[in-house]
Amino acid sequence: MSGTAATSVAPAGGLPAGAGAFIMPWLVYCGSFVLVIALILLSQKVLKRLLPYVAARRQTRHLAVLESLALDQRRKLSLIRCGDKTGVILTGGGTDVFLGWTDDESTLENTLPNSTMVPHD
Repeated sequence: MSGTAATSVAPAGGLPAGAGAFIMPWLVYCGSFVLVIALILLSQKVLKRLLPYVAARRQTRHLAVLESLALDQRRKLSLIRCGDKTGVILTGGGTDVFLGWTDDESTLENTLPNSTMVPHD
């Protein structure tokens, strides 16, 4: 037995024994990850195409929020349009309050510049 040594021979694929048991699950995991990301991106594209059809059902011609202003963390002042009238609503806090209808826009536009001017002698 002198001069003979036991040598290990690598398989024909070039990888040591047992490496396939390590690589195959990682390939499956990576493939699954790529598939999930592709499905998310595909669903995003589909939802973008369907959004106009879904949003068209929710729109009303007679009631709309024109502007909103956050007064603090709870309260919000909103300018609404109902038909051809414009009103102001204070929401949040203890109760919601309808503050009333505003004048029509032509009267409101004519009074704003005059009220902000300072009279001079």
